[in-house]
Amino acid sequence: MSGTRNMLAAPIAVFSSLRLTVLLLGLCMILIFWATLLQVQMGIHEVQLRYFRAWIAWFDVVPGEKSFPIPFPGGMLLGALLLLNLLAAHIRRFKLRWEKAGMILVHTGIVLMLLGELFTALLSEESQMRLDEGQTSNHSASPREIELAVISRDMDGIETVNAIPFSRLADGSDFAFDGFDLRVLRFFRNSEIQDARLADGSFDPMRADKGMGATLAVREKPRETAMDLRDLSSAFVEIRLADGTPLGRWLLSNALAGVERFDAGGKTWKMSIRQKRFYHPFSIRLLDFTHERYLGTQIPKNFSSRIRLLNPGEGEDRETLIYMNHPLRYGGLTFYQAGFDNDDSTSILQVVRNPAWTMPYVSCAMVGIGLVWIFSQHLIKAIRRRRRSEP
Repeated sequence: MSGTRNMLAAPIAVFSSLRLTVLLLGLCMILIFWATLLQVQMGIHEVQLRYFRAWIAWFDVVPGEKSFPIPFPGGMLLGALLLLNLLAAHIRRFKLRWEKAGMILVHTGIVLMLLGELFTALLSEESQMRLDEGQTSNHSASPREIELAVISRDMDGIETVNAIPFSRLADGSDFAFDGFDLRVLRFFRNSEIQDARLADGSFDPMRADKGMGATLAVREKPRETAMDLRDLSSAFVEIRLADGTPLGRWLLSNALAGVERFDAGGKTWKMSIRQKRFYHPFSIRLLDFTHERYLGTQIPKNFSSRIRLLNPGEGEDRETLIYMNHPLRYGGLTFYQAGFDNDDSTSILQVVRNPAWTMPYVSCAMVGIGLVWIFSQHLIKAIRRRRRSEP
């Protein structure tokens, strides 16, 4: 036992160092400052992904056509080291006494806050549900991630959705289905589509010979990083039957409305590139959307969605109102009123799944109680000293 304690003494001494705390906090400030500047051109989503939710952040110190990226500790690495630093300090220095209760509460709250951010980064999902007035939907869609959906329909009219995630889409990737193979010939993460007759030499020479994209040309574009823009992903895909007979080549893109259809294996199939969908075991119908403005201006005062929540499995059928700072929490999801479209006839709800959403509240409460405890202890001591000094 004493041998193990001696082995741990050295790393605990290193990680509990106050100098390490100051160094890590300094690196955090540099990371936040640098990433905040980059947020102007890259957008908040890309900055979060590349710098705050990465173990190693790469900063380009020679912006322009040439690049020279240098590594820097990312937010995940700095957060993990701060967590180790705090835990090691507790193991080495702190003892369980009433006088230290406030400090223990403060530090435990900070540990929970760091863990909450870690769990949020790893487990949370965000999507959007767009609803026109009178429309009912049982799914939400990611604003940035896409998927290639291949859908079959059986004799009873039940559809089976096979969703191929973006991470598996690449030039030459093959996917086997019942009665046919799908091959991705060319994949464009972000693209521009134009009439093939007007396309110049910068466009890809490949063309589709089936479907709505047969007259269109595609070229690669840099990724979109602005908050109000999204990538228009495209792919040329080829379908071959099980005996090797080619059915044709299609152009799929989330810039094109509708789906492509073909027959294979005795079934009719549909395929499309679309925003990644999250299906829910309940439906939401938009009954009415209201957009109020301040008198004589176009400045939004309030916008709200009156919805009907339908969950046949739970026997639930009720109306509720979602408006600014008053989200709906249901089924492990939180629905926020995020925006509107189409002359106030379409409501956009932000749908968030975050199993760790209560941790920031708990950690803030613990830090607050801990600080009140510490200050009250000092106040009591000061009052006692003053009374003793009085004649």
